[in-house]
Amino acid sequence: MKNYLYGVFMRFRYGFIFTVMLLLFLLIVLWHRVVHVVPAGHGAVVWHSIQLPLIHDTQNDLVTEGVRITWPWDKFYLYDERLMDHTETYQVVSQEGLHFEIDMTFRWKVVPMNLIILNQTVGSSYLKNMLIPEIGSVLRETVANYPAEALYTTARNEVQAGIYDEITSDSLPNHIGTRTSPNSDVTIRLQDTLMTSIRLPQSLKDAIERKLAEAELLAQFEFTVERERLESIRKQIEAEGIRNFQETVAPAITDSYLQWRGIEATLELAKSNNSKVVVIGNSANGLPLILDTQEGRQVPEAAGASGGVN
Repeated sequence: MKNYLYGVFMRFRYGFIFTVMLLLFLLIVLWHRVVHVVPAGHGAVVWHSIQLPLIHDTQNDLVTEGVRITWPWDKFYLYDERLMDHTETYQVVSQEGLHFEIDMTFRWKVVPMNLIILNQTVGSSYLKNMLIPEIGSVLRETVANYPAEALYTTARNEVQAGIYDEITSDSLPNHIGTRTSPNSDVTIRLQDTLMTSIRLPQSLKDAIERKLAEAELLAQFEFTVERERLESIRKQIEAEGIRNFQETVAPAITDSYLQWRGIEATLELAKSNNSKVVVIGNSANGLPLILDTQEGRQVPEAAGASGGVN
């Protein structure tokens, strides 16, 4: 048996060698059409141009990460399933007819299980053919309802939210959904839309900035006026309180009470160990005035002295 096989090989050896070399040549030439690598975070769709009933169940197969081998006549479409972002510049017109530019940054993710639908309806160039035109159309329609000043100052967040809601709404059959949209026919989940830059004409930009500066100055003046008004009210209330206090206390203050309080103060000062100068009052009820002149010297208490200097 071995001799027979050896004889067959020797008889057809040149044919075998030619066949092997031909297969190796075809493998080298067709390597990139046969062997495909799906990196991490990617998915792919294989379209079978020739559907073999015993090998392929459908015309399109969904492929996950790893190495895949296909027939040379099949088409292999690779998609990035990770979070993607893109910034596009759009020419828009405001409510008052002013032309200016807006830079829109949007982020999205493709739905892995619906890659076949995305590949059939739009293809791998969905960014250029679907996302950019859809967002631009909604942006222009939304911006046309706002004046340029509002877009530049207070309405930016409102416009961004309106664009996102409109693009992801069910009224637009674009297969673009929100972050939590069901997977039925949504091929792209839009994460957010951001207006990163608004480039107005320089003259209009300067006019808006001057107006904002004047508004801030007016607000400062109003704050100052309100502060002064409140300060006036405070002083008025304080004056009324002092007047009420004086009206309440004045009847109880008599000459004898004031003389008694003066004597108490004089006695407290006379107890000090410092040197003093005593000045006697010039009236019958005058109280002595005691002044400290030097520390560290003790003098006799002279609160009731009739005159002189110690």
